[in-house]
This record gives sequence, structure tokens and C-alpha cells, in this order.
Amino acid sequence: MKYSIFTALLIFFCFPVLVFAQTIQKIEVEGQKKIEADAIRNRIQTKTGQNLNSDQIRKDIINLFETGYFYDVQVEKFPVSGKGIRLVYRVTEKPSMVEINFKGNDEITDDELREIGNLKTYEIFDVSRVRDAVEQMEKLYEEKGYFLARVTYDTEPTDEGVKLNFKIQENDKVQVRKITILGASKISQQKIKSVMITQEGSFFSFLSGSGSYKQEAFDRDVQMINLLYYNEGYVQVKVDRPQVYVTPDKKSIYITLRVEEGDQYRVGRVDFSGDLLFSEEELFESTQIEDQGVFRYETLQKDLSALQAKYGDLGYAYANIIPRTRTRESDREMDITFEIDKGNKVYINEINMVGNTRTRDKVLRRELTILEGELYNETKKRESFDNIKRLGFFEEVNFNTKTPRGRNDLMDIDIVVKERNTGTIQAGAGYSSFYGFVLNGQVSQINFLGRGQSLSAQIDYSKRQSLFQFSFTEPYLWDTEWSAGTDLFQNQRSLPDYKEDKKGMALRFGHPLAPYFRGYLRYKLENTDLSVDPTKSDPDLFPVETANGTTSSSTFTLEYDKRDDRFAPTKGLYASTSLEYAGIGGSLNYTKGLTNLRYFKTLFWDVVWRNNINYGFVSSNDSNKDVPFNELFLLGGANSLRGYRWFSIGKRKFSRKIFDELRPSLSEDDAYNQALRPFGGTQQFFYNMELQFPLIKEAGILGVAFYDVGDANDELSVSDFRQNVGFGFRWFSPIGPLRFEWGFPLQRKQEFDEDAVNFEFAIGAPF
Repeated sequence: MKYSIFTALLIFFCFPVLVFAQTIQKIEVEGQKKIEADAIRNRIQTKTGQNLNSDQIRKDIINLFETGYFYDVQVEKFPVSGKGIRLVYRVTEKPSMVEINFKGNDEITDDELREIGNLKTYEIFDVSRVRDAVEQMEKLYEEKGYFLARVTYDTEPTDEGVKLNFKIQENDKVQVRKITILGASKISQQKIKSVMITQEGSFFSFLSGSGSYKQEAFDRDVQMINLLYYNEGYVQVKVDRPQVYVTPDKKSIYITLRVEEGDQYRVGRVDFSGDLLFSEEELFESTQIEDQGVFRYETLQKDLSALQAKYGDLGYAYANIIPRTRTRESDREMDITFEIDKGNKVYINEINMVGNTRTRDKVLRRELTILEGELYNETKKRESFDNIKRLGFFEEVNFNTKTPRGRNDLMDIDIVVKERNTGTIQAGAGYSSFYGFVLNGQVSQINFLGRGQSLSAQIDYSKRQSLFQFSFTEPYLWDTEWSAGTDLFQNQRSLPDYKEDKKGMALRFGHPLAPYFRGYLRYKLENTDLSVDPTKSDPDLFPVETANGTTSSSTFTLEYDKRDDRFAPTKGLYASTSLEYAGIGGSLNYTKGLTNLRYFKTLFWDVVWRNNINYGFVSSNDSNKDVPFNELFLLGGANSLRGYRWFSIGKRKFSRKIFDELRPSLSEDDAYNQALRPFGGTQQFFYNMELQFPLIKEAGILGVAFYDVGDANDELSVSDFRQNVGFGFRWFSPIGPLRFEWGFPLQRKQEFDEDAVNFEFAIGAPF
């Protein structure tokens, strides 16, 4: 910019033609090498046929400098025949970067540095952009723990431009060894450290990245410590800037923080003033700060949001609510007056979608509970935000509001989204205690063609099971609230006494019934083919001809879901109940019902109390036929009673064939017990209770202690329920939650060869 001002002043003082109007007959551009002359002329507002104007030429020079392509711009005039003149714009281009080199980087690749620096070869060399690139590279090193890494650069001129060389001095990785907090007595150091991003290094730092020091993160840590004290009533707390000591070997950092806690304050008098559209009783019902005792800043913010919503629901979108506080030091109390200025009622004018390059507008609009032309409603606006966020299509969702010029009674809303990649291709392998080595693959797209539709295909293969499944879901069928979907599947599995092959398809329809509450109707057409190896099992005990055939069924499901997180819930309730009727045609006729209730609650610290209750029944629709035996219930394994082997708990039946085969080598009692084969019951009930807690938090490893109880039989009796306790740990790995659990049966039956301890490994959360 300094060149543009200097040159403009030169023009201003040196152009005598300003006194005499002269016509510009020709404009020429000289000095350019890479940039086309026409591109330069497009930035010049001065045109042939105009009179010479020094102000306009000054603007032309500024415009050319703002492109960032030139070191210098000069304008000269030459007389031509008559009274006309010829203008020549002489430019000196900045050089191009013909090469970008990196030296000294061992821990971060050239490609990573090039990407973070956002510089490309044959771009114009721009000092400010290069400095920004240096800053971004040093931040990248800082994030990886190389707090003392330094990046410098130099240039080498060439005939075609310049070579840009980045020189990197990585130094050793620096780790935070210890954080000392001085003056903290009313809140423990452990609790203070728990709210900080900056953490002390540990043995598992290589997994979690903990122990690295970042100045930006620590600035945020100081704010979080202040907030922690404010939430405990210490409103006069002072947190000094940290003292950082780097050891002489430049490998370790020791951080010291000084805190002046001050006194704890309680909530004093709470009042309301200004535009009171509600009674004091209603306003107090919407706020919680008065009931807290101790002054808590977080509660105050929630109260402000609640009052904002209360006025916003009446259309006062810009209601201004200011909490006026007054400290009474003698009583150690904080008086609060909510000062309310309601402003004007506002109607929604335009709702615009911004940033949805792939997702169609209607996919977002159908999630809105606010409409153009309506009176503004804060609660509906927040519900609309949550609905769009819940879609899972976007990394960021923002509702930006603005008022059209001169219309304070109207509001425009721009829904600004940043789309994420909604398609995934996954391939993996694992090992299960029951299924053995498992190969799996999945292709899914939850926003197919930008219509909000879900499409997926899945394959699992192991020695005991091979599964193929294809699913498609339209969440808003014909732009209504009805959802619809279809499933195609084939599932082959080997159970202890028989092999099962099921293939079929299903159609699904759903509709919301109330907030968090939805109903589903599913039709399934399925063919079942069972086989029994007579050398390993008993065909008389498992008569496959009674279970083979076609199932044509409909299932009605009610589902309520108010968990805070479907993947790893820490609080909330989930409940579902379903009833399947098989007998709409087909050869198999039965009715099956399932009920599931899950409850989650954080007890203290990060300990989560997890509960799972399951009940199911199945009955024949034909009094002359039994329920197909492969539809009966058996428990045991990682998903029910973890102290027992898979499908080993439930009603047993005696096999004469197996008894006769075992009798020559075993005693009569042992042979009889071995001949009692797990068959399954028409009812099941089981309850899982867990206490889940952080074991190695920075590595994402959780510990769990559990208790399971239940049984599967034709008639359930609490006295017959089997129980187990156990412990384990879970790792939230890149391929999903890995579970390692040891269960110990409390009523071990050695006659059935039940083990004293049952180890289970599985992929995925238990419930």
C-alpha cells in the first residue's frame, strides 16, 4: 500500500494536465509478464474518450495494488496528435513461487506442511501470506507437542521467479510434567485440573496427546478456572497468568498458577424490573437462581436464556434482559435484579438456506417449526435448530438473524450450515468369543443425493455367521411426516445344535406421535431353512421340518428416545415395545412381543449408572402346532447374561439319542446332564445393571462393573433366575467400542459344564 500512496501523490503534484482538460485517446499496459494486459485493463476504471482525471487514476493505482500481484505501478502520459494524450500503466510484477521446499522437518511431512500453509507453486509470492503460513506451521507443531519448534524462510531468485525455502528447527517434543496450583484450598486441585484442556503428561500420552502445552489452550483454561469458581459462588476470584518454566534440556514444562479464591457468596434478593408482561410468580417459576443458595454463574445464564425464551415466545425477539448484580460484602450475598426491556414484537420475514451445496433446501425446511409470516417464537426457533442439527448432515449449524432496513418489526433468518461428508466406506476385522474371527464391510450414505435419504449395504463374515443386509429409508415420504424404508437380508449362522439360513425382505413405515415418541409398522417376508447334523445333534429334538418355511409378518413398534447421546449415553431414557404377528399368509404362524427399557444417569464425577430391562414372549397362533424352535428365547453371552456361554441359559430338553451315545463312556447322571440340550423358552426376562467409570480417561478407556440376572423359559419364576457379576473395560477405538468383560456366575451348575469365569470380547456397546 505504501507504493500506491507514494505514486498517487506523485501523480497529484506532477500532472499539469489537471488544469487543462485533455482527452484520453489510448491506454497501454507495459511491464507485465504473466498477467494478461486485458486482466489489468479490467481493474482500470479510466477509459479512452474520457477527460484525464487524477482522482480516477489514483483509484486505478490503488485497485491494481489491491490485487496483490504488483510491487510497483506507475502511470505516464504522452501527447498525441491534437489535444489528446496516451496513458501508459507500467507495472512491476511480484515473482511467482516456482518451488516450495522444506528442510529440517522429520516429525511432520512436506505434504502436511504444504497443506496447512496453503501455498502452491506458481502462485504470486506474497510476504504476508508466507508469514501466515509460518504461523500456521508453528501452530501445527505446537498441537503435536513441539512447543519450541521454529519455522523461518528465505528466497532464491531464478529466471522464472523465486524458490521459497522453509527452514524448520523442530527441537524435542515438550511435555507438561507438572501443573501446580497455589492458593486453591476451597476447590481441590484435582477438580480444577479436570476442567483444563492442558493436562499433565502420563504413560498414555502417546495415545491421547495429553501433556502438550498450547498457549491458546491455556488462555482458555484460565477462563474455565474462573468459571469454575464463579459456579461455586467465588465471584471475587483472581487467577494470575501462569508461570511457565522450561527445563534446560527443553523437553519438559512446569506450570505454576496462583489463585486468590476470595469468599463464597450466596444469592441474596432476586427481583424483576422494567417491562413485566408476566406476574412475579410466573417469572420466578422460570428461574432457578433464587433456589440455589450459593450464587452460580451457570444457573444465572440458564435463567437469562429461559426469560429470553419466555418473552420470545410472545414475539419479542429482541427482548433485552440484563442481570444487574449488587454485592453485599458484609453479608456475603449477591442481589440480582433482572432488568427487562421487551422491545417490539417481531414477525418472521424471510428464511434463507446458506451453505447447503449438496443438501436440498426442503430437507432443512421440513425440520423447521417456524414459518415465514408468523409471529416470532423463541422456543420453536430453538426446536428448529435442534432438528436440523440432529439430522447429522452438517458440521456446523447457525441461525443468523437480521432486520430489514427500516422494518424493526420484521426479522430475516439465514440458516447457515457447513456440510460434512455423509458417505462412508468401512472395512474391518475383529474377533468375538462366540463368532470367532470376523470380517466386515459397510457402505452407507445418510444423505443420498442430498434428499435426506439413507442408503446402506453391510456384509459380515465369520466361521459361525455370514450376514448381508441392504437398507433404504425415506424419512419424509412424499413430503409428509411418514417415513418409509425397505430391507433386504440374508443371515446364515451356526448354533450349537443346528444351522440356520434366513433370507427375506421387509417394508417399514413410521410416523411421529409426540415429542421424542414415534410409531413404526413393519411388514416382513422371510424364508427359513434349518438343518441338523445327525452326527452332532438330535434331529428328533430339533425337527427342522416344523420350523422351515415362509414367515409373512407385520410388526408394530412404539419408541421413546430421550437420551443425551445415542452412541454413549450418560443420562436419559429409552423405551420401546413391539408386537409381531406372523400368519399373514406364509407357513409359519406365531406372535412375538418384545419390550425394552434403558435408563442412564451420571451419579457423581463421571460414573454412569446404566440399566437395561428386557422382556419378550412368543406364542403359536395355531393350537395344533408349537412355536418354531428357532424363535424361542435363549440367554447367555455378551448381550444378555455375561457370566454364561452364548445361548446356554434357558429351557432344556432331553435328547435320548445323545444320552445313548454318551452312556457307554459316562456315568448315567453325567450322560443325562449332557443330554439336556438348551432348547429355549416362550418367555425371556433379563436385567443388566452397570457402573461405568473412566479408567484411563486420556486414552478413552473405561472400566465397568456389572450385574446380570434373568432366565428364558415357558414359565418364568424369580427363584429360577440365573445371576452373575463381573467387571471389564471398554476402549472407544477407531473401529468402535471394544468390550473385554469377565463374568462370574453366582449359581454355577457344574453338571452343565458351566465355567467358573466366562470371558467375552465383543465390538459395540451392550445397550
